[in-house]
Amino acid sequence: MGRKPNQLILEFFIRGQKLEDASNRYQHTCKACGEKFPKGRIDSLTNHLVKKCQAIPLRDRQRVLLRLHELPDLADGDQNKDVTGQNKGKSVDLPFATRQNFDGLNVLAEASRQVGASDQTKRGPAYTQSVTVGGKTVVVDPALEAEGFQGHPTQPEQIEEDANPPGTPQGSNASSLPSLPSSSQDQPQAASPLPEASLTPDPTSNARQSQLSMIAASASEMVPHGLPMDHDAGAGLADGLPKMSPSWNQQLSTQEQLLFDSLQEHDPTLTAATQRAASFPRPIAMNPNSQAKGFVNEFGNSTKPSKPKVRGRFSAARRREVQEVRKRGACIRCRMLKKPCSGDSPCTTCASVESARLWKHPCIRTRIAEEFELYSANLHATLAYHDVSGIRNQIKFEHYAGRIEVTHFEESMVYVTFSGLQGHKASASTLDPQLQALGDDSQFQGPLHELYLLDSDADDLPGKIEMYIKKTAPFFYERETSDFMRPTLMLAAELSQQKKDLLLERVLELWIATHILADGELQWKTYCNPTLPPTSMHSLAQPSDDGRTPIDSVTNSESYELLCSQLRAATEKRASQLSKSVMNDLERRLLQRQQSGWFETFLVALILLNCVERTCWLFRSWDDENFAQRWPLDKRPPYYSNQGDRFSDILHMLLKMRSLPPKATPRPDTGILKAVDGSDENATRWFDMIKVTPLFLEQRQATVFDPSDSRSLDLRYGAKLLPPTNVYT
Repeated sequence: MGRKPNQLILEFFIRGQKLEDASNRYQHTCKACGEKFPKGRIDSLTNHLVKKCQAIPLRDRQRVLLRLHELPDLADGDQNKDVTGQNKGKSVDLPFATRQNFDGLNVLAEASRQVGASDQTKRGPAYTQSVTVGGKTVVVDPALEAEGFQGHPTQPEQIEEDANPPGTPQGSNASSLPSLPSSSQDQPQAASPLPEASLTPDPTSNARQSQLSMIAASASEMVPHGLPMDHDAGAGLADGLPKMSPSWNQQLSTQEQLLFDSLQEHDPTLTAATQRAASFPRPIAMNPNSQAKGFVNEFGNSTKPSKPKVRGRFSAARRREVQEVRKRGACIRCRMLKKPCSGDSPCTTCASVESARLWKHPCIRTRIAEEFELYSANLHATLAYHDVSGIRNQIKFEHYAGRIEVTHFEESMVYVTFSGLQGHKASASTLDPQLQALGDDSQFQGPLHELYLLDSDADDLPGKIEMYIKKTAPFFYERETSDFMRPTLMLAAELSQQKKDLLLERVLELWIATHILADGELQWKTYCNPTLPPTSMHSLAQPSDDGRTPIDSVTNSESYELLCSQLRAATEKRASQLSKSVMNDLERRLLQRQQSGWFETFLVALILLNCVERTCWLFRSWDDENFAQRWPLDKRPPYYSNQGDRFSDILHMLLKMRSLPPKATPRPDTGILKAVDGSDENATRWFDMIKVTPLFLEQRQATVFDPSDSRSLDLRYGAKLLPPTNVYT
């Protein structure tokens, strides 16, 4: 018996065959972009909907998130705006996570726990009393309560009446919004002044002042620099919440006021927090009169001996803070310098840099692969999925007995072969359309012509494209028309074979895949061969002219467009895998400060930037009114094409911090750049091969977009890696 289908999943996925195992799962295919999930795991499907699929509109993505968390739709919230406004003055249930972690009470309570962690004096239940303040249950010392609340006898019944007026619903869960104290403008500070004895120093005043100083210092360390304090946890709801009894407002003692004045000079942001926290009843952990355990000098009033400091358990707020920092991750600078990252923006390490020569960006906590989404957007895969699905809904396709042969260069004698599907479609007839509408009688239809598709279920299309790229790589390098990229690619290919550099080999493969996708002059040559079987020992084969028929834009334009669309989708899939691998490995190599192979790493970055330049050109060429109806993604083309600037700036900064770009100087006679004396041998060869001038590099950085030339943006980002003109002059 199969698993009951999930309605949310069925709305966005096509349910396929059941897996042949005991998992009771089914294959799924995304309706928006066509990505297949052969395992059908629910977490992979939901993660695709929420994070990865670029073809799903933002509104549907929000709706999926709300339904996954069993929350009402946003449209329902818009209808209830008036109802919410009428309930002003009633208690509102809000999640606890919406409160700031570092309000005054939390800061001082955590600081007091750290300072008084060694004070384990036990008190019986008769000497303690619990009071709920700010959503927390605080144990209050009766002596402190008597000292701080003299002249204000408060009964428990009165507290309940003031905190919960009639008609206010009570929330039994801990997530309900706590009642807020009234402001000092509404209620007087205290009805009677403190006793005179509180103005004169008592024997325990020094210990009390010392412990308060330690608490304030600990609180100052806990509050991160640059983090604004929560002046009012519910400022927007303060007028609608019940006010507490005026007995909660206390006056500060003289010594506490002196302490706060000194704190104001040291850290103004801390004093506001401590004054807010002082208006609440003091917990037992902050009781300065508690008796210390251990050795006590009975012959004098000397302070207790110092004991080793023991760190207490993290509070819930502190645990949440640490989890958020780990979830966000350390910034690139802290990872590169191997420093602890505070999690702020900017973090403590980045903020301490007074004169940054290279580090002029805010904290970047993402991987560089996440900064460039053009390969993972699945543009061609989405287009191919909708094209193929549309034609398969009209025509019945059957397995093709022969095979499909594909290449770019016929002189290379290298072809990649695929299994195919064959269908028959009636050609456009010259008869009157009214006669054709009479029925499906074949006599009113035009002649049938054949349509061909690649069988993606029988073949691993990206895997065969990978083999094809590796086999034909030298032909792509030799036929590159750019005088800068052609020698760069040939030298990189030589070094990848000589030094067995896997990263250099992968970035070359990525460049070929990008070249296939972006270059409009590079055309696929496709053939159908009915004489040879589709399944052979090798996907690469020699051409066979016996019975082979070309499929091109002249003989069979519809089949040719469908085949090219599928081939572009398979190439894009392989490019997406390569880009993620190349970017992650390059970032890892830069962060590890690898000493050997620095010039090879520079070549990897330069070729990668050329891939970025041509991919940005491809997406920017879609920003045309003629292509607006065919654009399949939710975000518009400029969203993707503008990512190249930020990505290149980050990569340029990392390379500069490692001093990887080779140094060069212009020749006196020609002005062509040459490597400085003592440079790497391969760097010297590279400058002799490319033959560029400082003026040429400066002009390429200011290049403009040309929709008819896929190389129009070449070196727009790569030229930044080489020294500018003013360095030489």
